[in-house]
Amino acid sequence: MLALQAYLVLVAMLLGSFINLAADRLPRGESLVRPRSHCRSCGRVLNMVDLIPVAGYLIRKGRCATCGVAIGALSPTVEALCGAGMLAAIAALGIGRGAAVGFAVVATGRRDRSRRRLRADEA
Repeated sequence: MLALQAYLVLVAMLLGSFINLAADRLPRGESLVRPRSHCRSCGRVLNMVDLIPVAGYLIRKGRCATCGVAIGALSPTVEALCGAGMLAAIAALGIGRGAAVGFAVVATGRRDRSRRRLRADEA
């Protein structure tokens, strides 16, 4: 049961990472598929270590491994909040209902923030 809970939290964090990608690329009209995740400063394609939610940021000390440019703290924060939302939902409601509510929280949480950012960019 603990392994399933850990798996669901990891999936929520991975979804948080994808939400970050979408919130970053869609306002600029970029594809969600290509190019692969990369440093916007030097163009280095991110590897598996870089793509581990939260841990990749901590391992790289918040900087690109190649050019050293700082990576914003918003990405790991969103990933951690998605994982925490899933964990809280599972703890409060049990594995079945908690997972459903946790995924709903993850799916709706960042969308509102990205809309606000779009409106701010248009002004």
